[in-house]
Amino acid sequence: MADIVSISRAIVAQMAAIAYPNGKGNPSVTGRPTKIFRGWITQADYTGADCALGNGVDFITVMDLQGGWRRIDEPLGRPWRQEDTIPATVSVTTKGNVATIALQDDATPAGIVGLRIRSDDVAIPDRAVAAYAVQATDTVATIAAALAEQISGATSRGATVNVPDASSLTGAAGGYAPAVRTARRQQQLFQVTVWSATPDARDALGTAIENGMAFIDWLMDANGSTFQIEARGDWNNDAAQNSGIFMRPFRFIATYDTDMRENMAQMLFGAEVFSLPGSHTITAGDGPLLATS
Repeated sequence: MADIVSISRAIVAQMAAIAYPNGKGNPSVTGRPTKIFRGWITQADYTGADCALGNGVDFITVMDLQGGWRRIDEPLGRPWRQEDTIPATVSVTTKGNVATIALQDDATPAGIVGLRIRSDDVAIPDRAVAAYAVQATDTVATIAAALAEQISGATSRGATVNVPDASSLTGAAGGYAPAVRTARRQQQLFQVTVWSATPDARDALGTAIENGMAFIDWLMDANGSTFQIEARGDWNNDAAQNSGIFMRPFRFIATYDTDMRENMAQMLFGAEVFSLPGSHTITAGDGPLLATS
């Protein structure tokens, strides 16, 4: 979920990519040491003994501006958007009252696995369902144990689940799809400021940022949220030159969504409940969900 923190960090990362196109282990685009961070420079950055302006170090700071926020209309109804389905790598086969779990070779365990139980409705409700969301660290034994733990009287051994009180079992497995919807859409104004002790160094680093951002319309934050970034002007500021400080502020406006994310599982089994006069109901299909884990 994007916010001003993740957006700021993404802009810092983009500034670092411009200032150090060959990585931070190599010289900067101007050949001068350059520090890049969120916030504003401090007194130590002016006069410190090591990485300071007076010692030939340039700075790039990124900060969100107060009063630079406004809300943008989000999609009506805030609908869910389903992304690519992640297929199940788990499967289950059944014979009588025994189920056997399997995982695809060389694949990360994933998916939802379930059992539908037919019984005499004494120890276990007829058509009851047990389901388990497979984790990346699972094995066939842990999946079988997780299912057995949900079912009265069931036991597991290795990849198998034995349900003595069942007359038959039906297994199913499915994948799931990440889904996202927009909770809020907004714009935030950010300021990127170049700081240097000489006008030439300020100009060189400022030009590098100007050119580096010229064709950048979209960035992505560490959470995987994509946002739009647009230039809103820049200028040279020599007001503090008597203190040996030369600045070039840039303004960028970021348009981003505050998202809600969920995983939507594929349907394994189904049930329908019909309400009748006199508070009577009829249930068709599968029975109650015993538990989920």
